[in-house]
Amino acid sequence: MKKVQIHISEEPHCKELESLGSIFVPLVKDIMSAEDFVEADILLNWRDIVGQEIASFAYPIKVKYNHRENIRTLYIEVPVGGFALEMQHKEEYLLEKLNAYFGYKAVHKVNISQNIQLKPQIKPIKKEKEEIKLNDDEKKYMDEVVGDIKDEKLKEILTKLGESVIISNRG
Repeated sequence: MKKVQIHISEEPHCKELESLGSIFVPLVKDIMSAEDFVEADILLNWRDIVGQEIASFAYPIKVKYNHRENIRTLYIEVPVGGFALEMQHKEEYLLEKLNAYFGYKAVHKVNISQNIQLKPQIKPIKKEKEEIKLNDDEKKYMDEVVGDIKDEKLKEILTKLGESVIISNRG
């Protein structure tokens, strides 16, 4: 086996470093069409474009461009159940969000299909209520205000209303 001797030059090969993006993007633009960029952008930034709620159960599959009609259709999948109906009702909202993201009418239609294997990623939001109570002076004031009321139910309702008003006025 013949040994090859490699000669490494001492001269610098380039004066400045270039980012891969400045080299890669022009090459890819020649290869890919605008439709491919729309599809890639939607697939990569889906959650940012449509928001957490929709992204938790609707998943983009592809974007197809129809040259004859000059329209672009987004294909999405949702789990089986009421999710398809929900997406039908939110179709205009979804199109607005997508087109606002791109700054032009990039997507014209949405095609919704159901997939039995998909599971929604919905996480219940648990809010821990911090119980805010009245101080002694506020309790005395509430007792004075509702003290003359004889109907216990009405007294209880007005007390709760008064407490909520006092607490909300604290700022």
